[in-house]
Formats: sequence, structure tokens, C-alpha cells
Amino acid sequence: MSQKTNPLTRGKKQKALALLQHNQPAAAIPLLEQVCHTDRRDIEAWFQLAAARQELGAFAPAAEAYRQVIALDQDHAEAHFYLGNTCLALGDGPGAVAAFREAIRRRPEHQQARLNLGALYELQRNFPAAEECFHEALRREPLNPELHYNLGSVLHAQGKYADAVESYRHALRLRPAHADTYNNCGSSLAQLERYDESLACYQQALRISPRLTAAYNNMGNTLVRMRRVQEAIATYEQALQIEPDYAETLTNLGNTKQRQLGKIDEGIAYHRRAIECDPMYADAHHNLAFCLLLKGEFREGWQEYDWRWKREGGMRRPLPPTSWDGADLNGRQVFIHAEQGIGDELFFLRFLPLLKSRGAGRIVYRATAKIAPLLARVTGIDRLAGPDERPAPTDSVCAVGDLPRLLGMASPDDVPPAIALAPLPETLAGMRHTLAAYGAPPYIGVTWRAGVKGNDLVLHKESPLENLAQLLRDIPGTILVLQRLPHEGELRTFQDTVGRPAHDLTGLNDNLEAMLALLSLIDEYVGVSNTNMHLRAGVGKTARVLVPTSPEWRWMAEGKESPWFPGFGVYRQGYDGSWEEAFDMLTADLQQAHGH
Repeated sequence: MSQKTNPLTRGKKQKALALLQHNQPAAAIPLLEQVCHTDRRDIEAWFQLAAARQELGAFAPAAEAYRQVIALDQDHAEAHFYLGNTCLALGDGPGAVAAFREAIRRRPEHQQARLNLGALYELQRNFPAAEECFHEALRREPLNPELHYNLGSVLHAQGKYADAVESYRHALRLRPAHADTYNNCGSSLAQLERYDESLACYQQALRISPRLTAAYNNMGNTLVRMRRVQEAIATYEQALQIEPDYAETLTNLGNTKQRQLGKIDEGIAYHRRAIECDPMYADAHHNLAFCLLLKGEFREGWQEYDWRWKREGGMRRPLPPTSWDGADLNGRQVFIHAEQGIGDELFFLRFLPLLKSRGAGRIVYRATAKIAPLLARVTGIDRLAGPDERPAPTDSVCAVGDLPRLLGMASPDDVPPAIALAPLPETLAGMRHTLAAYGAPPYIGVTWRAGVKGNDLVLHKESPLENLAQLLRDIPGTILVLQRLPHEGELRTFQDTVGRPAHDLTGLNDNLEAMLALLSLIDEYVGVSNTNMHLRAGVGKTARVLVPTSPEWRWMAEGKESPWFPGFGVYRQGYDGSWEEAFDMLTADLQQAHGH
């Protein structure tokens, strides 16, 4: 929108506009500033001044000028749009969102504003809002391949992998020779475990763009999932030949060496190289922490473990920590909050006595609601905080998983015992009657799976159900299935294989008081690492733990026992994928324990 200018400034304005046409914004700005000062209602002059400032990177003055345009004409969609861009440059995400939304409200057909808003929502990880933006943009422009590509990206980020594949394939029909679309489509297909199709997409991406290191990297990830480990390593190395400082591939190669082959020192070396290339790459730091903790190199391991808060898509601190560095607390109150899963809470609470010895006064703990009733009886917690309670201004604040780092844990000799948990007497009595009704001892609890498959932020652990049932056929006792959320048909398969009743107590996973009582009474507990293992340790009992490759760091890199769980038998899957040796050892130990 243009307005007439004051005759005294018309010449300056025309000269400024001519300078802008000849790409001389620095020379135009003083003239435009004079025009705007003389005639503060000249919308065109303000808009051109804002644009010139923006072009030169003077974003704050540009934003000020765009706001002046909007003050004069609230329906100026372009001013709202460019204000959004300047807010983005200034790091003002909420301001940018508001500006883009206003541009769209004033001019609904403003596709670029809608695209920028969707991209910003995606950057802010507000994926449903981004999806809505891109859907609306596609309704207006269905033949735009970039929109289909962007929609595929936000669908993938939400775990809607089949829909993402469909969006990427729409994009490819409209833009067939686009390597990045093939690469991203391959990633979504891999999440659906359609590995052969995934590899075909990466190969097509590399035919189009032979130096696309991201495609080599993703192909390596898919080959790892297919257990084609040597091919994966060769693929990662191809990416590094093209881009030696590609931090993501370096840490992926480190993970493969450590998790698939057990070569922890090589894994550490690759993670360190990744950090050298990108010192702020949180995943590399976190993966390094995993390796160091596996080896018992706890001092550095806990320092690196602090990067868990910075991983993309990972945890976010619910409360900001104070600057307490582990020094004597001199009676100060400590406010600790939960993090990760319930098992992690139970695991790290073992450090509370050490915190008391470091001079902590009252210890206030904000627990996950599901486990709060058990923790209300724990010695060492002076008070449980409410679910939304905030610490006092004078409190020292930290997450429960920060305790080993803050307390300076350095070696396996520093491992404290598990926190003691006491079942309720009435629940214990009721569980004794329940067990007696099921059959005679020994009572053997079993699980075979924990974690979330396909989620790189949550370790997935699984042992073969039928093999586990088969080895229990010849072990006397009453079998109790404690698997959380078993898949359809698993209980029937387990019972048919074990050859006798296997009692379904899976529902107890939602009743931790009952589960705690049960785990304090049964004779054996066999399964992968999960919350129940921590409960079992809390009641002073041991278990037999099936540890898949790659081992969770709590079970260490090797050995029949972990310092974190003394007395627990550890049975490890081989790096070739075989459970045979582990199950042979488990069978022998169970037979010896129960006189078979």
C-alpha cells in the first residue's frame, strides 16, 4: 500500500527507492529515515526502511519499522509476514508465530507465511500444528512437491510413518529426481521395518546424488537393524570418506562397534571423534557416557551422562537445577525431582544416604505419581512433594539421576546398595493366599520384554519367549507371567511351550503395591531388566537377568554379576545374536538351585 508523501520529502523518497532498485540499501536507509521522521504516516517509506534494514541484518530496527507499518495499517499482510522473519532472526519464536498467523489471517492465500509458520512449528517440535499448516497449504496448492515433502517430515516426527511414506511418494511423483525425498522416505520405511524398500530408496537417492552422506548414514542405520553389521560399517565408512567430520556417522559407527560387536574401546574412540567435530552434539556425548558407564569409568561417565538433557527430542528438565556442585550442604534442604521411568527413580534413589552424609538437611522428593505411595515409606525421604510443587528459593535442586555426578561417584567400589522398600503387611498377607491358590512353591516369575522397540531414546530389551518357556519345562514350580502389556497370543504361546499352567499376573504392573508384595515372596524372578528388577532389589531379593546385546550400562559390559545388583545372575546374549549359551547357563543354575 502506498501513500502520498510530503512534497518536501518526495525527492528523497524517490532517490531512496531508486537506490533500492540498484541494490544499495545502505545508501537508501538515511534518506528513508529522514522521510519517515518528516512524515510518520508514510506507510511505504516505513516498509521500505524496514526491508532495507532487514537486508543489512539490522533485525531489531527492521522489526521496529515493520511494527510502525502495522500500527498505520493493521491489514498490511506483508508487514506481518516480514516481521515474522525478523522475529525469527532475533530468536523470538513466539513473536514470529504471532506475526505469521496475523499475515495469514489478513491474507488467507499467503502461502509463504503458512509455509514459514509450518516450518517454525516443526522447529519448535509442535508437530501437530506444523502438520495442520502443511495440510492447509496442500489444500490450496496440491501439486507442490515441497509441501508434500514438508508434510512427510512432520508426519515422520510424530511416528506416523506410513502416512509419511505416502507424502514422500506424492512428492516424488511430482519431483522424481529429488535425492533428499528418497532419503527421508527410506527412513520412514525403515521405521515400518520395510527394510528392503528402505534400502532401495537410499540407493536411488545416491544414484541422484552420489555424495549425499545422509543417505549413506541412514543406509548404515537400516543395515544395522537388519543385522548386516559388516555392510553397515562399510556404508558408514563410505560416508566418512566423503565427509570425514560427519559427527552423526562417527557416533553411529561408534554405536555399531560397541553395541553390535562389543568393541567398547573402539566405540569410545568414534564418539570422541564425533565430539571433536561437533562439541555440542548431545547424542555423541550421551553415547560416550553409555560406553564409559558400561566399563565402570564412572567419574567421566556421569559427567557425560548430563548431556541426556540436551538430546534432540529427548528429556527436558522439569525444573532448573541450582548451582550446587556437590559441596557440603550445611543443612540446606534438597529438592529432588523424578526423571525417566519408574525403574530409574528406584535405581538412583540409592544415593540418598550419601546425600545425607554430604550435609543435606531435609530431602524433599517429587516422585512419579504411580510410585509415590511406595516411596512415602522410604527412609531417607523426609517429605514427598506434590506433583506440581515447586522448590523453595533456598533449596538445592537437582534431578534424581544427577546424584551420582554431584556426589562424585568414581568407581564400582562407590556403588551404594539399592534403596530398601517395604511391602504393606495387608497386601503381603493377601498375596500369600493368592500364591497358595495357584500352586506349590517354588514360585517363578517371568518377563521377556521391556522398553520401546524402534525408539532410539528408550532402550529395547527382549529375549525369545519360546526359548524361555522351553527351558522352564523341566524346572519344578509354579510359573507366574509378569510381562507388562504382552502381545496378543503371547500368553497362550508361553503356556503351550512350558507345558503346564502359566498364571497371568500381568495386570500387577499397574498395581505396584501388589507387585512389590509378590516380588518379595516368590522364589525366582527371571527376565529382562525392567521396573520389577528394581522392586526385587528393593525387597532384598535377587533375580536372574537376561541381558540382550547391547547390554544396558547397569549390567556392565561383561561378567556374571553387576556391582549395581549384587547376587543377581546375569545371562548375556552373544554378539552373534545367539541366546544358546546364556540359556544353557540359566538352565544349569535353576536346576542346581531347585535340586533337579
